[in-house]
Amino acid sequence: ASPRRRLRGTSASRPRHRPSASPRPPAEVVRAPPPRPPAEDPRGSRRERSRRNIQLAAVTSPRHARRTIRVEAARAAAKKNGSRPSSRYGASPRATSPRFKDKIKRKPNLLAAAKRVVVANQVHRTLSGLVKEKKLADAASEGRREALSGALAKVDHWDFNIWECVEACGGDVVLAAHSVVDAVVFTQRRAKPQHLLRPFVQKVLGTYQDVPYHNALHGADVLQGFHALLTESHALDASLDDDTVLVSLLAAISHDVGHPGLTNAYLVATSHELAIRYNDVSPLENMHARVALDLARPWMETLPPEDRRAGRALWIDLLLATDMKHHAGAIFDMQRALQKAQAAGGVYDAAEPAHQHETLKIFIHACDVSNPAKPWATYMKWTDLVMEEFWKQAELEAENGLAPTMPRKQNTDLAKFQLGFIGFIRPLFATANQIASVDFSAPLACLDESRRRWAE
Repeated sequence: ASPRRRLRGTSASRPRHRPSASPRPPAEVVRAPPPRPPAEDPRGSRRERSRRNIQLAAVTSPRHARRTIRVEAARAAAKKNGSRPSSRYGASPRATSPRFKDKIKRKPNLLAAAKRVVVANQVHRTLSGLVKEKKLADAASEGRREALSGALAKVDHWDFNIWECVEACGGDVVLAAHSVVDAVVFTQRRAKPQHLLRPFVQKVLGTYQDVPYHNALHGADVLQGFHALLTESHALDASLDDDTVLVSLLAAISHDVGHPGLTNAYLVATSHELAIRYNDVSPLENMHARVALDLARPWMETLPPEDRRAGRALWIDLLLATDMKHHAGAIFDMQRALQKAQAAGGVYDAAEPAHQHETLKIFIHACDVSNPAKPWATYMKWTDLVMEEFWKQAELEAENGLAPTMPRKQNTDLAKFQLGFIGFIRPLFATANQIASVDFSAPLACLDESRRRWAE
C-alpha cells in the first residue's frame, strides 16, 4: 500500500491552512430593500374567505358545516385553556362542557353565531320541505286509504277481489299483499305475539321473487282464500285450536316463498340445484318449507317442545300437499275415507281431531289452484299472469331442447286450456264439499260459472 493510503484519515494527510499574505478587504454591506406591503387579495381577507366557505358548506352539506363548527370551537377552547383537542375532529363536547370542567368565561364569537344561524336556516328549510311533502302525500293517499278500506271489508268472504287492493295501493303488489295479510292475520284472527310474527310476515313477503304469478300477492291470495273457507266452515273453525289455525295461516302465506316461476318438472329436467338437493322429490315444495321454517324460527322457539314439533310437522305436511303430483291421490284418499265412513253408518266430519289435518291439506291445495273458482273478473287477471309464466317456461324448454310441458303462446287455445284445467280441479272441490263441517258451495258455483263462460 502507498504511504498516501496509509496516512489517509490522519492529521499528516490533511493540508494545513496557511493565512494569505494579503488579506481580503471587508465585503461591502448590502442592505435588503424594505418589504413591500402585501397586495390586496381580490377574494377578500382570509377570515372572509373562511366564512364564505363555511356558508357554502352549510348550504351543500349541513353535516360538514356542523363538523367544521365543532372543530373550530374545540380548537378555540383548547387554545384558550392551553391544551390540545382530543381528536382530529376536535375535543368532544363532554370534554369541554362546563358540566364536567370549571366554567370558562368566553367572549361572544360572532362568527360561530353566524355559522349556527346558517345551519339552522338550512335545517329549517329542509324540515319545512319534508312537512309539505308529507301533507301532500297524506292528501293524495286519503282516497286510496278509503278505497283500500272498502276493498278489505270483504276479506272474510270468498268473493273478495284482491285486485281492488292492488289498485288502492297504486299497483304495488307487495304493499297490497301486506295489507291483506295484516287484515287477515292480525285484524281478523288477532294473531300473537305480533313482535315476532310481523317480522316473519315482512321477511316472507320480501323473499318472494318478482315473477308474474308466483309472487307475494299469490301468497296473500291463498291466505285470504284459506281464511274465507275456514270462516264459512263454522264447525271446523270452532274445533281448531289457536296454534293450529295460526300455523295453517302462516303456511298459506309461505306456501310458494322463493318460487322461481318454473315447475318441478322443468327443474328436474334441467338438473337444477334444487332438484339435486332434494333428490328430484318435490324440490319446490321442500324448498318452500325449509325457507319458511327458517324464517319462523324466532317465533317457533318460544313454543313448548311438543307444540313446536306438532306445528312443524303440520307446516311441512301442508306445504308438501301443494305439489300437483299429489292431486289425484288426495282426491282418491278423501273419496275412500268418505265411502268408508258412510259404509259404517256415519259421516266423515272434519271437526273431529283425527280428520282435521287431512281436511286442512285439502283446503290449502284447493286454494292454491282456485283461480277458476273465483269470480270472473278476479279469475281473468290471474289467468293472464299464470299464462305469462307458462309461456316463458315453454320458450326455455324450446331453447334447451326439452320435451314441451307447457304450450307455446302462438299455439295456445286459451279457452280449451282453461276448460281442461277446470275439469281437472273440479273433483277436488266437489269431494271437499262432501265433508261434514265444510262448505265449498261458493267455489263450486264460481267454477261452474267459469266453465259456462269458456264454453260459450
